[in-house]
Amino acid sequence: MTGLWVELPVLVQRLPEGWALASQLALFLQVANIGPIAYGFLHHWWPRWMNERSATHYQLALGSVSTLMLIFMWTWTVNGISLAFFILSFGLSIVDCTSSVVFLPFMANFKSCYLTPYLVGEGLSGLVPSLVAIAQGIENPECINETLTSYSDDLKMNITSFVMVQRVKEPRFSPEWFFVILLGMVLFSWLSFILLDKLPFCQKEKVDPSKKKEQLSLGTELKCISAPTYVSVPKKSSRILYFYLLFLQGWASIATFGIFPAIQTYSCLPYGDGPFHLTVTLCGLAYPAACLLAMFCEVRNVWSISWMTLASTLVSTYAMATAVLSPNPPLVDSAIGPYLVVTCWVSFMFVFSYVKTMVTIMLGDHWGHRALFWCGAVTQGGAVVGTLLMFLLVNVFNVFHDGGECLS
Repeated sequence: MTGLWVELPVLVQRLPEGWALASQLALFLQVANIGPIAYGFLHHWWPRWMNERSATHYQLALGSVSTLMLIFMWTWTVNGISLAFFILSFGLSIVDCTSSVVFLPFMANFKSCYLTPYLVGEGLSGLVPSLVAIAQGIENPECINETLTSYSDDLKMNITSFVMVQRVKEPRFSPEWFFVILLGMVLFSWLSFILLDKLPFCQKEKVDPSKKKEQLSLGTELKCISAPTYVSVPKKSSRILYFYLLFLQGWASIATFGIFPAIQTYSCLPYGDGPFHLTVTLCGLAYPAACLLAMFCEVRNVWSISWMTLASTLVSTYAMATAVLSPNPPLVDSAIGPYLVVTCWVSFMFVFSYVKTMVTIMLGDHWGHRALFWCGAVTQGGAVVGTLLMFLLVNVFNVFHDGGECLS
């Protein structure tokens, strides 16, 4: 889904929804939370055939089929609605939503030191498409005068009028080829999971989740390559800390998965399609970069994580202001405006991503399998809350305004 999102600057110019595409797509994505809900019920009633392993195979099969069909059907519309694109994106988003409550608990079966590399690998789902999007390139559409001639029955003569129309410039390669690359990533991920589940070496790296939790509570280190040092959590504060970390995860998810993706077009497009494309691409790089940083620099101090969350929230208010004031946001006609909005977006997305990574690691280290399940559930819940809120503000209450086809 991150890969699909970085293609948004190209799709906005070609699908009838225009600037509202982001908020409408985000709503379709969150409806897919029916996936983890269904998994929860099926796992409860039929745990033998619906477990983390089988659910992963089901969802990667669905993701492969959806991406394959996107290649051929993404432009199909019904009554001016990109119905095929939304339905197939819904299929991909079921994979995205369900993975949050399936992949993380599956990783609890392995030594704890593998959790951070897993998050880095998850971040690559944004890194690779972002690099492809940079190679694809995009330019601002041109606004040209077009002469229209029509016959007036009243005046019994031809009337000539001039209108501004948009001429979209083609990227280096089409969205179809972009979706081919996404399909390759999904298939490669499926193969990787099979190897992870079946290779003898990987089997040796598995541990009993209950024993791992006992070892961590005693401060015992599970030996692994570059194994980190674990710190036991005082019992009196552990419950409060547990819910506080879930709260931080929820708020960061509301912001990064719900609120701001829905208004990225309104915030960035007034500055030009180039800054919009750059923002989407660099934000796609922010998550893997944050995960990589977490591999070498772990900040486990709760106060530090809290201050980072607060700082990101304050910076993100500028992005919100540019979206609310669109299509005439601050500094829209100045040279510094595009640089400022891109820097703002990338900065708070990077810090929020780092916070989510560290919270996930801490929950997994100290509370184990069940905590990772709830971490994934809170992540999806936050995304749902943020997306529903922004869909209402964008499409019902019209808080945000489209600047039209011809951009600055």
